[in-house]
Amino acid sequence: MNAAVHWSTIGAMILCGLGMGTVFDIYRAAAGRLHFRRWLFPMLDLVYWIAATLIVFRILIGVNHGEVRLYVFLGIGIGVTGYFGLFSSTVLRTAGWLFDMLRKVGILIWRTIRILLVVPVLWIVRTLAALLDAVFVVTAAVLLWVSKLLLRPLTPLGRWLWDRLLPVRRQFNRLREMFQRIRDRVKEVWLILRGSNKDE
Repeated sequence: MNAAVHWSTIGAMILCGLGMGTVFDIYRAAAGRLHFRRWLFPMLDLVYWIAATLIVFRILIGVNHGEVRLYVFLGIGIGVTGYFGLFSSTVLRTAGWLFDMLRKVGILIWRTIRILLVVPVLWIVRTLAALLDAVFVVTAAVLLWVSKLLLRPLTPLGRWLWDRLLPVRRQFNRLREMFQRIRDRVKEVWLILRGSNKDE
């Protein structure tokens, strides 16, 4: 392998180290602004390192056909160290500012949507519900009043018929009680049969 490939590999690994540091700082800024749960951090760290390893290996394949030498780790170390020494604080401030701006823009968009769409729709729905309630109450009251007016002349006739139907009502009550007893008995037999099937 010639010197040009060595130097290009070292340069690519230095850039990989810079990129890894940048992504890590952006990840830290996002975690701080978005208030991630503590139990998520080990999982997110694992995802970060797996992704970083795969990307570095893919770049390494393109540069020197995937040969891992000592200068590969040296280049990554130089890139990461140089990044944290020179750029980390600036990237953290910039990423924090961007996340704050995105959060403010998101809040503004949500408030605009809420004022223009959600609040009017809720007001319309509540108004329609109140109108339907009022219509239902008024309709029920009118129907009750009309029915009382219509049935008032028939009240003596209705009482007379109710008294004359006493034997029929008694027979009906007996039939209803007998039907309930039969239904209860059938239910008991069904429960016994189900229990025996489960035992088998």
